Amino acid sequence: MSETDLTLLAQECQIFMKQRQSLMLSSLKASSLAGDSPEDVWPDISYAPFIWRDGVFYIFISELAAHTRNLMRSESTSVMFIEDEEGNRNPFARRRATFVCRAGQVEREAEAFEPALAELEKAFGPTVGVLKGLSDFRLFALQPVSGRYVVGFGKAYDIDPTSFSLHHVGPDDLQK
Repeated sequence: MSETDLTLLAQECQIFMKQRQSLMLSSLKASSLAGDSPEDVWPDISYAPFIWRDGVFYIFISELAAHTRNLMRSESTSVMFIEDEEGNRNPFARRRATFVCRAGQVEREAEAFEPALAELEKAFGPTVGVLKGLSDFRLFALQPVSGRYVVGFGKAYDIDPTSFSLHHVGPDDLQK
């Protein structure tokens, strides 16, 4: 695949993500983080509305939700965007983008807090303003560390989160 084709595919991936209002969020279950062995660690999956700003996913979530407490205890998380099932001819080949991320809480006094909240309110309406007044809501920045975009069988691409450039993943890459 040519560099031009990869650039167009990277743009397609970004459009695909921007067409979604929420992301699937995987975190480490809070009750398991105190465990002594890897067998005690369990993933927890949920979703959250998001904005994507300057290469970072921002989510505004309640501390009453398990995923918020999970992120407060461990920065390890991953997110996924997936093509709708409706209209998809093959459920094994749904288009999807996944990212391994480091989560960090953005304190209300931080410089990034107000601009991110304003953008969330622009995207999701006055509900965000109401939630902002609640003390249990936390803003998190999810910084991608690595990513993958899959558009079908044999069509998987690693995403460099810094440049958002793509690299085709072939059989040799899977041996690493």
